Amino acid sequence: ILATQLRNAQDQRWLQANLPHASAPRTFETLQLVGGMQEGLAAAKRFADFQGPHTLLLVGQTGSGKSHLLEAIGRQILNTTGWKVRYEVAMAFLDRLRSTFNDGSEEDITSLLNWYQVRKVVLLDDLGTRAEKDWAIERLTAFLDERMRMGWWTAIATNLVMDEMAEALGDRMASRLFQDNPQLGEVARATVMAPDYRMAGANTGVRL
Repeated sequence: ILATQLRNAQDQRWLQANLPHASAPRTFETLQLVGGMQEGLAAAKRFADFQGPHTLLLVGQTGSGKSHLLEAIGRQILNTTGWKVRYEVAMAFLDRLRSTFNDGSEEDITSLLNWYQVRKVVLLDDLGTRAEKDWAIERLTAFLDERMRMGWWTAIATNLVMDEMAEALGDRMASRLFQDNPQLGEVARATVMAPDYRMAGANTGVRL
């Protein structure tokens, strides 16, 4: 009975992790390294081993492998710990928060945010790919602030540089994530310089 319960709990962790590409899992082992990925890969592996700051920001153009690295982090942590992990595309996360205000919604925003906050690892992909209203920016900033304050682990991927993030999500978010004061040590930032694999893959065989 105990073995069955453990298997069920493990299956539930994987299901709730929401990791894409289940039929062809993206892991560190399936990543084909190309020029410009070394910094991001090293940072992702450190994060997955729980080394360094508890917040990781991966910055790079579309198709450079950032999503692969986030998924690889999630799968390694699920395989090596009993921790709960959650992967979300930022737009989908905010849309889910908005849905709690719809008539007939079975979720309220406080309960939903609490559900996310008990995930020890959150992987937030494509942050800032659309302009958000003040409400969404406030909720997202408060969510990330709380995770940093509590010391939970959060990895974020974005296409935006600091000025672009300030314009899309506000100065506070940009200052938080692009901080470079070594005395704070809250965020590790890595730039993924690989070319867009959707453009290069046909010629190089790269699969990110």
